Amino acid sequence: MREPVLAGVIWSLTALGCLALRDALGGVILVWVPSGVAVAAFYVVRKRHWAVLALAMLPIQAATIWSAGIPLAEAIVYSISSVVQSAIIASLSTMALGGRSQVPRKFRQLGGAFAAAIAGCLAGALIAIPFRAEQTVGEFSWWFMANVHAVIIFSPILLNLVRKLTARGNDVARSGVEPSLYPLLLACAGLAMLALQISQVTLMPLLVAAMVMIAVRYGQVASLLVVLVYAVCATALSIFAGSPMPHLGVGAGEATLVFQTWMLTMLATALPIAAALMKRQQLQRELIARNREMRESLTLFDLAEETASIGRWRLDLVTGEQDWSPKMLEMNGLPRSLAPDPGDLRHRLPDGGSEVFGQIARNKETLGTYTFTYRIRPTNELERVLRMTMLNEFDQRGKRTAVFGVAMDVTEQVRREEALDTARSRAMRLATEAQKLANTDPLTGLPNRRCTFSKLDSMSLVAENCGSPLSAMLFDIDYFKSVNDTYGHQVGDEVIQRVAEIARAQSRKGDVVGRIGGEEFVWLIAGTQESAARLLAERLRQAVEQGFTGTRLPSVTISVGLAYFRPGDDCESLLARADAALYEAKGSGRNRVQRAA
Repeated sequence: MREPVLAGVIWSLTALGCLALRDALGGVILVWVPSGVAVAAFYVVRKRHWAVLALAMLPIQAATIWSAGIPLAEAIVYSISSVVQSAIIASLSTMALGGRSQVPRKFRQLGGAFAAAIAGCLAGALIAIPFRAEQTVGEFSWWFMANVHAVIIFSPILLNLVRKLTARGNDVARSGVEPSLYPLLLACAGLAMLALQISQVTLMPLLVAAMVMIAVRYGQVASLLVVLVYAVCATALSIFAGSPMPHLGVGAGEATLVFQTWMLTMLATALPIAAALMKRQQLQRELIARNREMRESLTLFDLAEETASIGRWRLDLVTGEQDWSPKMLEMNGLPRSLAPDPGDLRHRLPDGGSEVFGQIARNKETLGTYTFTYRIRPTNELERVLRMTMLNEFDQRGKRTAVFGVAMDVTEQVRREEALDTARSRAMRLATEAQKLANTDPLTGLPNRRCTFSKLDSMSLVAENCGSPLSAMLFDIDYFKSVNDTYGHQVGDEVIQRVAEIARAQSRKGDVVGRIGGEEFVWLIAGTQESAARLLAERLRQAVEQGFTGTRLPSVTISVGLAYFRPGDDCESLLARADAALYEAKGSGRNRVQRAA
């Protein structure tokens, strides 16, 4: 109950603050901040605990609204409207984004988040319409847009703040706002104050441009902070100048609607542009990185060419004469002074010349060039690697008369290639290990939440397209908090590991057993009819109940929610029904299997 009550208290404080701003200071409410708080609360709290959250927030909201002079019946209706609105938005936007912790980076996700906010706020406004004494189009529009702005602007900012407060270690630095953003926000505030008061020059496009540039540089949350700064400036003007947009020369109510419409339009246009620019910037960074890698590779290649040692050799097969360059002799471990014709050197070559003359014999009819690599180890020297390119010379009758060769000392190049191969193999091994770690729960060795949900997406597609059976079994450990409180977290971790071992042993080949939360697991069963899946679930429950006998660990039980795939289901809906069944199993006494309706 701590999180729901805390959310209700924060909602009450922000609501009283907004009402005081309107009643005591005479300002206009452009953004109904409590709606953003409520939606953020539904994001933070698990979906299976939404009922508890709603029951905790309803009386707090009703009491707060009633204390502001609203009749109790209306206050209750407004509270219901707020809770329904928040639940709809949180549910729809989670589906659109693909998860509670996802950030919208695609147009489809942005559109889904916008649509969720509009649909939820519209539903909340429609619930409250019959109970408002005076309901004009302007009043309805103000009510609707004040809630929409709070959800779109304030909820992501608040969620980012929650992540910052709950982050640990390096995550704290990553979740914070860069200090260089603060001067830009102050500059945007000054520009907004000018734009909202000066009628001779239209500065509104500059405000939109500033928002887009900050979004590209600092991210979408930063762009929402810019819009929030604009709203704060407009609210301040409404207090001191009587209107949020004094330059319009109209009443405060009309100016409020104009400013709210402008804010909504700015968000609807600037955020997609910012997302596209951020994607383009990311692609540019990747291209620059690839070009830099290519330049480094070319530089190494050019350097290898410049510093390469090259030698030449020619053997006249008719006369037996040779022509050795001094470098060729040196590379083969012979004195340079023997050039150009040192005579028969087979006995002086480190390998007796077997590799070179063997290649010459094997390629006696080759018309084009041929290349081979051989290794030599001159006396008292390190091994060298030479790459020889040979060309046969023929007379008019087609008889080979001479051979000409160019040798290059590629020792360093081969060593670099060997080192690169070693590094590449190590990098591939590390990448494979990193991929495994990224998809594995470190405590149990089971697939983690991301990996499990990815597999469920694939299995759902197969079930939908092929009509094959699919079951999702959601189970968690009963009274696990008591285990931690009584025996400590070390024993609690060992209990989780033991349950994971039992579940893994009960699963079959092709099944997926993953850990998706603290003491929460999922077992995905494909290709099995409902009756068999029910038997597997019951067998798992019994195995856990009996699986701690003879161990030093405390005995625990599990509750299981079982849902079967139905046409039209997706990952979210299937797990939602399994979660509802799990909740029902716990409510019915725990240590039981409950099939979803």
